[in-house]
Amino acid sequence: MLAFVIDADALPDTAAVARALRCHPQDRMRLLWLHGDADAETRALSDGPFHSVDEPSQRIVDCAARLETANGGRAPRSQDEVLLALLWSHPGLHLVPVRDWHAQQLYRYPLLDALLEEDTPEFWLRGVRQRRLLEGVELVDRVRLCPGCRQGHLSFVDVCPECDSLDIRTEPGLHCFACGHVGPQRLFQDGGMLRCPNCSAVLRHIGEDYDRPLENHVCGSCQHMFMEGRVLARCMGCGQAHDPDELEPMGIYRYRLSEAGRLLARTGELRDLYGAFDEINHVAPEHFEFFVDWSLKLRQRHDEIGFGLILLHLNGMARVIDALGHGRGVALVDTFAERVKALVRSTDLMTRTGDDRIWLFLPQTTASGVDVLAKRLGELLEDVVSQVDVGRLGNVYHESSMGMAEAEDAAAVMARLVSRSQ
Repeated sequence: MLAFVIDADALPDTAAVARALRCHPQDRMRLLWLHGDADAETRALSDGPFHSVDEPSQRIVDCAARLETANGGRAPRSQDEVLLALLWSHPGLHLVPVRDWHAQQLYRYPLLDALLEEDTPEFWLRGVRQRRLLEGVELVDRVRLCPGCRQGHLSFVDVCPECDSLDIRTEPGLHCFACGHVGPQRLFQDGGMLRCPNCSAVLRHIGEDYDRPLENHVCGSCQHMFMEGRVLARCMGCGQAHDPDELEPMGIYRYRLSEAGRLLARTGELRDLYGAFDEINHVAPEHFEFFVDWSLKLRQRHDEIGFGLILLHLNGMARVIDALGHGRGVALVDTFAERVKALVRSTDLMTRTGDDRIWLFLPQTTASGVDVLAKRLGELLEDVVSQVDVGRLGNVYHESSMGMAEAEDAAAVMARLVSRSQ
């Protein structure tokens, strides 16, 4: 058996069939295509629709060849290696979340449920993200979790801002001008007339003796009147109550292998390909953003202040390693880093975000100076691979402070350059 095609129009439970195939030790690494209209879980377990595959036989051959070389040519020894090898040998296969109200965090990943035997999917996913073996491709949703038990089943209720009682109701109120007392209208009623229960003043004319306040909610426990109740999020799992601001936000992403994940799946070894760049005036990403923010604020007061920002996106490393092998690929990156080091000044700063994005901050640099350095770096990206014929190593994106708006901050400028690189 080389591959499977599930006929979703003919089978009553396609998800169960797809799950059984992905759980089977001998068949879980096979290509799994769909015919017909399948549900979300079946699509998350499959390689996509069969009608979109141009050359199925060639895809099968390519997948088998990748599986033979995965993990350095040896059989996977752990569930981590199984999943990484599967994602690497099936280029179009991603970790796709499926909405499920039974799940603790409201979403689950069917592929992880089928392949992982020991760890819980949430624990495994958090671990591989921390190791940067996966990267988010698309933000599907954002949920709020209980900070106590990390469950997403929450009940939002309005309570009294004074005593936190649930017994609140909407009721008209009155405001006595004589003493300033505010209370429910029913407490002002006295024998067919309105009398303040606090100072006993008779209220005859609205606008002269009294008016209706904005506070129209009354607590049945403490009789406090208020405009808006306090919102509490009650966890349906552990029972704790939290202010909404205390909830833990979590993005739900569709994931694919990062460059580090592809390297580990292919070679069975993980080495920081870009570690050589950390020797070039390196600062932590948060410090890098601080310097850019500080320079943006300084430019608002001093027109002579100018700087540049350059992004090196080395998105060609996967092709280089596939063509040259791991050892030669690492040597090529080291050579490129040495040549970059010769171009930057001692006052320039460098950092990394992700595995393949290298940032340069160029203080006191004119717009033309930024253009010149970006051009030289672009030529270097082509020259360093000119002898091995594997295409470009990456691309260069740059911007001068002259083109940045005064209201922008470092995060906005960097996000704009990243969006241009995608």
